Amino acid sequence: MDETGFRGWLSGLDVLTTEQRLEVLAILSGRPSREDVAASVEGEVVADRVCPHCAAPGATLRGRANGLRRLHCGGCGRTFNALTGTSLAGLHHMPRWLAFAQSLSKHETVREAAARCGIAVSTAFRWRHRFLRAGRNDQARLGGIVEADQTYVLESRKGSRLWSKPLGHL
Repeated sequence: MDETGFRGWLSGLDVLTTEQRLEVLAILSGRPSREDVAASVEGEVVADRVCPHCAAPGATLRGRANGLRRLHCGGCGRTFNALTGTSLAGLHHMPRWLAFAQSLSKHETVREAAARCGIAVSTAFRWRHRFLRAGRNDQARLGGIVEADQTYVLESRKGSRLWSKPLGHL
């Protein structure tokens, strides 16, 4: 950018709203890009190349879709990416995920997280549940012996016309 264009851009900053200034500040401070988030998400999946559908190893790379690498399974013939089968599959605004994860780690409210990431409050509410569910994939399965026992329930027949008295109590 030449000097006159830069000066014109700087003079335009005075007429920006508060939200627009925050957006410019976030961009200039180095907000993570889609590629940065994709690289952090794809780490183990691309290295292991295990199919989430049939658990067969040795999937091959088959290009990119939506910023993530697609892998093709030779066993079942299906394609997948790093988010297939996870609670984060289908979420939009991937560059804002890292900022949202930071707000979760700081125990911010839904409204504070929405303001930090520049998303709607309803989106922040849904994301919070999806992100928390993503961290609970390592739950231990219950196993062992199950025991069942008898349970006695007291029953009142007071006022019942269907109840017959024992014959021995006259």
